[in-house]
Amino acid sequence: MSFWPVAGVDHEEAGEKWRAGDAAKSLRFFNRAIETYDAGLQQFPQSFDLAYNKARLQYEVSQQPRLLAHLSVPLIDLLQLALDSHRTALRIDQDNPDLLFNTAQVLTSLAETLNDSKSSPELDRNDTLRLLQEALELFQRCLNVQEFKLDEAQEPTAHDHSGNLQTDDPGSDRVSGNASDASEEEVWASVEESITKGTLLDTTLVQLNTLTTICTLGSTPNQNDLAWVEEYYRTTLLEKINAYSSSGTSQHEIAIAKAKFISAISDAAFRSRRLDAATYERELNAAFNDPNLDLNQDIQGLCDKADAYLTFQASIQSSLPRAQPCEIGQIDAVCWKHVTKALDSLTAASKIPDAQNLPRIHLKRGDCELMRFELGQKPLGYDLAVKSASTLVKNAEVYYRGAVALAKSNEAAKEEMREAEVKEAVAAAVGGDECRLQEMSKLRREAVEIVLGDMIDEGILSSESVRKIAKSLT
Repeated sequence: MSFWPVAGVDHEEAGEKWRAGDAAKSLRFFNRAIETYDAGLQQFPQSFDLAYNKARLQYEVSQQPRLLAHLSVPLIDLLQLALDSHRTALRIDQDNPDLLFNTAQVLTSLAETLNDSKSSPELDRNDTLRLLQEALELFQRCLNVQEFKLDEAQEPTAHDHSGNLQTDDPGSDRVSGNASDASEEEVWASVEESITKGTLLDTTLVQLNTLTTICTLGSTPNQNDLAWVEEYYRTTLLEKINAYSSSGTSQHEIAIAKAKFISAISDAAFRSRRLDAATYERELNAAFNDPNLDLNQDIQGLCDKADAYLTFQASIQSSLPRAQPCEIGQIDAVCWKHVTKALDSLTAASKIPDAQNLPRIHLKRGDCELMRFELGQKPLGYDLAVKSASTLVKNAEVYYRGAVALAKSNEAAKEEMREAEVKEAVAAAVGGDECRLQEMSKLRREAVEIVLGDMIDEGILSSESVRKIAKSLT
């Protein structure tokens, strides 16, 4: 029995060794590890360790961007395989907190991937919602088990039923093994990490993040969904978060999670017409003005803040068709202000040393400049955007060019490099120089069309602006 876990771990370690240098070779070792665990399960189908390791590794592979390009199956299919493997492991041990947590994470990743796909949006939304609701249930089950284990560990030392003194150290890691399919000599031991209040806080915050994801589903949120999401937050999570929080780092982490949730549920309420624009703006600004939220050195926090402002701008701009003529002047000023705030946050993030996602940050900065350019086009015609049009377009080119340069030296940023190359040519075409986009379209027409479609969907350029550019490509 012990051969299979040891052999699998050896393959995993080899995969880790090659992950930074040779992604294809790394993936081959990871696949061998999965095959090894699977072979072990054929002989020992009730081995929890083999089932757990197989499921865990399948999910870990799906979360490595450098490995995804070498997969032989689509990401959604791999996530579904990982979910099936986690369900198999749960049938062996349904109360293992790590397994419950991991299964909920797989469900969340599968839901997010499904939500990002563009086929059958309404069907996908229902499927996605079911996955996220199941994830919430599993996170809650995980939390219940963790709370029980923490209470058990904190109980004073007592005598067991045989009268012997129990000497387990509540703060130490515990070792467990599943011997149902093995002799006593072959038990494969697994280490269960000790549970702390920090562990409980982590589980509670991922539940909050799951509620945040639910708020982003669909273009028109279901009001019943929003009602139970808000009730779940107020009646179930807030008390837990307050109970498990402590000073220092956790306060910042809590403030970020709350800010993202408040901005997401406010946006959903606005899109479903339960909230007016002024209240939405107040809620958003208050969320990111939390005294516990110091983003000066938080790259991801600054990017999250920028995303929240850009989401606000997109939702406000989408309300134009139902706006009164006298309101248009207010809408364009509000949109300009919040895109500018997003740009300021991204600029601050780009200046923090050792930023790992600089190509993506520069891409977003370029997107912001084109969004501000679009505010000068009809029907808004915002005066400041009209006057600054040429500067905004040239700024976008500079940011996209910077993203290309940074991505060239980063093997993990090849996708960002290809996107930035197309967007730089698009920005040049918006400014009147269509030659680069024409040449690029001859070589990479499908890629150009995909990027242009995404720019319309994400509100970076209007369909009218893209239509003008597309005329030069025919």
